[in-house]
Amino acid sequence: MDNELLKSVHVVAELSNSGTVYAADDVFSTVVGLNASDVDGVLGLSDLNTGELITKINNKTLTKALRFEFTDEAVSVLVGIIVTAGSNLLGVSRAVQNKVASAVQDMIGISLAAVNIQISDVRSR
Repeated sequence: MDNELLKSVHVVAELSNSGTVYAADDVFSTVVGLNASDVDGVLGLSDLNTGELITKINNKTLTKALRFEFTDEAVSVLVGIIVTAGSNLLGVSRAVQNKVASAVQDMIGISLAAVNIQISDVRSR
């Protein structure tokens, strides 16, 4: 595989007889972003630098709301969210952690070492 392409993909599985399965960075971002934003009490994803609400989810905006750390053994993610006013912050955070971890495991086939949450704001709908 081209070395330039390898910079943006990560090994998901090495199949003994048929090769290696890779997943692109965008695959991780899409799975995490869509699942994190779909939790009850999450108003939306937030830019990790500015705290602004991300109104459209696409590959460009997801890079602002998510940070990944890939090592040989594990993947960790930081997710920026804005919580709906009146929601329990800890409960919403745990729900995001659980949903994201389950989705990555089920859809990509790997376990996350950590799902860290940065609550940027609390707002009413």
